[in-house]
Amino acid sequence: MIRQAVYNLNTTFRNHRTTVLLVGWMSLIPLLSSSVVSYEIIRYEHVLANLSWEIWWLIGLVSCFAMGFALLPTSLMALLAGYFLGFSALPGIVIAYTIASIVGFQITRWIDHGMLVSTLAKLPSKQATLAQQLQLGITHNQLGLTALARMSPIMPFTIMNVLLPLAGVSFRNYLFGGWIGMLPRTFFLIWLGSQAQEIRFLVKHDGDVTVQLFLAGMVLLTLIGTGYYAKRIFQQQLPKTPIQK
Repeated sequence: MIRQAVYNLNTTFRNHRTTVLLVGWMSLIPLLSSSVVSYEIIRYEHVLANLSWEIWWLIGLVSCFAMGFALLPTSLMALLAGYFLGFSALPGIVIAYTIASIVGFQITRWIDHGMLVSTLAKLPSKQATLAQQLQLGITHNQLGLTALARMSPIMPFTIMNVLLPLAGVSFRNYLFGGWIGMLPRTFFLIWLGSQAQEIRFLVKHDGDVTVQLFLAGMVLLTLIGTGYYAKRIFQQQLPKTPIQK
């Protein structure tokens, strides 16, 4: 069984190498860029503090595509916007997140073309049946699942830009679910940035008690929501097509 699973993974990688590499890119690059961006922002804080609104809008436009390609960490951008601009940056950040989401969605669709989902039917019968039922469950509950995925602090923005389209989430539910899920985190991050006394605090904000409580609450909420949908998927979808033993 283990040998068969390894064989299936190897086959999937060979057939969808570009898609797998895209997931790897979206996972690793934000981690690498975060430290570099943080260092440079601390270094040029006095310059950024005196920029005009026109320059900030230009930075926002560039950051839309940089975040879409995972070159900039989204949470850090919201924190910095709150620090330098306060809550007046909220509409701009929401727009930037939306454009970045669309960029990630289109990149994934352009690279994958829905081929990864189509290969699920080629798995061994038991695995194929289970995969098909899970995919149907995601399709029937995609708005709520997308909102939870965007809301969860443990599901990075850039990775969800890839995994949600791969799971077959429609563009409409991808956008609306994304807005619902991103707003609480975005509002909180901008508030947190606006409360900071110095920019170095933002780089180490994870150690703050307020942040820890908020993140714990969001994780708990998304786990409860995900558990609800998982139960709903298995109860409503699996019995319709029993898995053959």
